[in-house]
Amino acid sequence: MQAGLTIAARHTHISPTGFTVLGMGKLGGEELNYSSDIDLLFLSAGADTRYQRLGKRLIDVLTRVTAEGFLYRVDMRLRPWGQAGALVTSVVAHLTYLNRDAQLWEKQALLKARPIAGDMALGESFLAQAEPIIFATDAATVQADVRAMKTRIESHLRKKGRGWGEVKLGAGSIRDIEFLAQYLQLAHGDSHPQVRGRNTLQALARLATHGFITADEHRVLSEGYTFLRSVEHWLQMMHNRQTHTLPTDPHELTHLAQRLGFSGENIGENLVERYSRHTAAIRAVYRHHFFPDDETDVPKNTSPVVQKHLARLAPAYATVFTEADIIRHAALAAKLSPPDRLAVVDAQPLTEGRWQITVVAYDYQGELSLICGLFFAHGFNIHTGHVFTYRPPANRTPRTDDGRRKIVDVFVVSPTADAPAAESLWEAYADDLQSLLRELESDNQTGAQGKLIARLGNLYHQARSDVPTVYPIDIDIDNTGEPQRTILRIDTVDTLGFLYELTNALALAGVHITRVFIGTAGNRVSDELHITDADGKKITHPDRLRELRATIVLTKHFTHLLPRSPNPTAALMHFQQFLSRLFDHPGWTDELVSLEQPRVLAALAQLLGVSDFLWTDFLRMQYENLFPVLRNSAELATRKSKDALQAELSSLLMAEPDDEARISALNAFKDREMFRIDMRHILRYITVSGQFSAELTELAEVVVSAAFSLGWDTLTARHGHPLLADGSPCPVSICALGKCGGRELGFASDIELMVLYAGNGHTDGAARISTAEFFERLVQYLLNAIRAKRAGIFELDLRLRPYGNSGAMAVSFEAFERYYAPHGEAWAYERQSLVKLRPIAGDAAFGEKIVSRRDAFVYTGDPFDVAAMRGMRERQVRHWVVPGTVNAKLSPGGLVDVEYLVQGLQIEHGATNPYLRTTNTREAMSRLAEVGLLRHDDFEPLLAAHKFLRRLINALRMVHGNARDLTVPPADSEEFAFLARRLHYGDDVAQLQADLSAHMQHVQEINARLLK
Repeated sequence: MQAGLTIAARHTHISPTGFTVLGMGKLGGEELNYSSDIDLLFLSAGADTRYQRLGKRLIDVLTRVTAEGFLYRVDMRLRPWGQAGALVTSVVAHLTYLNRDAQLWEKQALLKARPIAGDMALGESFLAQAEPIIFATDAATVQADVRAMKTRIESHLRKKGRGWGEVKLGAGSIRDIEFLAQYLQLAHGDSHPQVRGRNTLQALARLATHGFITADEHRVLSEGYTFLRSVEHWLQMMHNRQTHTLPTDPHELTHLAQRLGFSGENIGENLVERYSRHTAAIRAVYRHHFFPDDETDVPKNTSPVVQKHLARLAPAYATVFTEADIIRHAALAAKLSPPDRLAVVDAQPLTEGRWQITVVAYDYQGELSLICGLFFAHGFNIHTGHVFTYRPPANRTPRTDDGRRKIVDVFVVSPTADAPAAESLWEAYADDLQSLLRELESDNQTGAQGKLIARLGNLYHQARSDVPTVYPIDIDIDNTGEPQRTILRIDTVDTLGFLYELTNALALAGVHITRVFIGTAGNRVSDELHITDADGKKITHPDRLRELRATIVLTKHFTHLLPRSPNPTAALMHFQQFLSRLFDHPGWTDELVSLEQPRVLAALAQLLGVSDFLWTDFLRMQYENLFPVLRNSAELATRKSKDALQAELSSLLMAEPDDEARISALNAFKDREMFRIDMRHILRYITVSGQFSAELTELAEVVVSAAFSLGWDTLTARHGHPLLADGSPCPVSICALGKCGGRELGFASDIELMVLYAGNGHTDGAARISTAEFFERLVQYLLNAIRAKRAGIFELDLRLRPYGNSGAMAVSFEAFERYYAPHGEAWAYERQSLVKLRPIAGDAAFGEKIVSRRDAFVYTGDPFDVAAMRGMRERQVRHWVVPGTVNAKLSPGGLVDVEYLVQGLQIEHGATNPYLRTTNTREAMSRLAEVGLLRHDDFEPLLAAHKFLRRLINALRMVHGNARDLTVPPADSEEFAFLARRLHYGDDVAQLQADLSAHMQHVQEINARLLK
């Protein structure tokens, strides 16, 4: 631009002194696309008409088409009065226009203005004088005006049939992000000048720093902006013109997806899905700020029919309640209307601070436990209660109601605290009940219980003692007193939330409660429940009655211990699976006695509430393993050394008669020991940082080494020993990479390996094969022998070998040297991955030789390729981070940024300082600090972030049971609350969210500063 102005000045003989060019729009924000117009604004110090000619000549220089093409398309419509206005405006005239005539969008456009050519001081002076005018409009007016402008843009698009795929202007587009950032700057830039900024990403960061958008919103907007701008760039490069619309043709979509780096099958569909996720997340943030008051009306229906109401209830109902009660109940029942009103709550004050609460609702399995649990959650004890359920309608009776079963539950309750309850509290109770019943309406009983348990956890926590008391419970099951229902009578000490626990236990056992009479006397409860199975029949089979009794006893005790579990919902769900296995076990009555011990139940609650994948793995193990693990806490408290593991496994393998039996024994040992180490971590027997990873890594090394030995013995027995071309033995080394190489394995980690051998030749056996084929078969043996129960859990991964999945399974030393040499075919990130290469099995001397060559290839003294690393990180975020979410490993500031920073510094300085060549990230970090390459004020937050992120990833893998699913749940979800408990934050989810944001921001800042 400056060069063009110099040419224009020379041609017109007009000095550019007193003339300035402002870059507007994407040019001003330094955000140009491949095929962008440039928005310009010309200003002069005074009203000199000569500058008009200078401006026209500059535009001609920029836009004239020659044999070599042209420079830029120029847009001058952002000047005062647009195309009708003068091409060059004096500073005074422009300021006057801003004060008197400019519309808000014109002031909004100046947020991106930047002097780029001519008299720069003049441009800066103008912007300084304009700032008070730009930021003078009140927030409400700004919001309404910006929102209206965006609405007009989208309406115009729809009229042209361009509703979908509009990357720049549509719903959830780049313009949503830009307008939101600009609205918030205009609304708050006067009182908080720090949020002002021309560049969109910088503006978003400043708005987040000062609290005008949340950390989650910042992530949604910044990641969405980066993705959409990448799409926009490639669209314009594909078509060599200004375009902002996704193609609808499948071939064009596939081509665009390939340009964006998508791979695999259905990449066009994957691109559309990723685009849709981003735009939906962006639009949600946009609506939150521009449409905060959206509400919907709830329709109501009133038409009571008392006779129909009575016809659907047992005769006892009319004897319990008065005629006035029945009329009121029928009127309440008539108000029900799915899906908007699933329950009605009527509260009547009684004497002595008590309340009579009538709940009329549609009938659902497990509903009574929710009603009782909510009383508990809102701070009420239940003194008495009557629960009735509609019977099925008579076949020949005409119906004027909706035919659905309903309940009429009437309770007398009193507050647990001294303060009397306000009437408004029951409105909150009704809203909560409606929310839970919506989950049941959607057949999501687990979700409903999970929401409730999340609220009850704090109450349990406040009331619990260090040594929980297990009270006896008397159960009488009567199948003679009622013709169609089983009568269950319960007598026990009244404990906190007992009725909730009892009814929840029955719901989990598939028992339907049709009628309940609740009575209390002193500290004891005597309840009578009329129940059926899920089909509405009596429970009479001896096995079913045995299961019912055991379920009540165990769940009564177990639920008292749920607060000790990080995820009570998961614990209850897994507990039912556990019970079904227990009932199938021949010695179940003996096990029942042991399970009633508080210590064993507490350990069981911890186990079952921690991890889906641990429980799933356990179900596939021999059932006998669980009780020894739970009972023998002394064994869990002791770490097994690597030598002890090797000796134990060797003894097991020697006792087996054939290769298949040895492989089975190997995997049983692997599963059992992994489960034991996991349990040590879950029950907090491992407290030293890094020890959990070290124990899992030692187990991996022992298992891989044993499998290698089994494969070696099997193959050499058939083909003889592998030799080099000169007839000498061919050594082999099993090298670990990634987390295994760094001794950093965690929950659900895979095992990244590379198998290298010295060179080709032949075996010396009768069935002679090439040495290369021998080692290919050896690798295949390893893959078949070590069996992962679920993807990503102790699964062997060889994709880091040369050429990845397209390369040979076993790698010759010559191929290794050729591929990773400085001018070899390896990508920068592949050489970087060798930082963690570490021999774990095979010939030790050959392993040292491999490490020496690795050092020569990785620690060359050349600068670390930061640009290649940044490109890799951008692709990782684009491909693997779900829009609007945080990935603990791959999101900006995640674990990968810590590791890449450390590896980058190792590579940068490892040539001159071999002390830095270590595979463990935390050890490398400490060494970098020791030698002064990491300042103390960088080392401490980086180390803290690494520890936090590793703990977070282990917790997430326990939740998901998948090494590759490291998405942090939304902060307002039950899963996030579970994560907080698992990470020992208790109920302080806000602190977890704050720590997550702070650590990731520290990592981003340090990484960006130290790697340039």
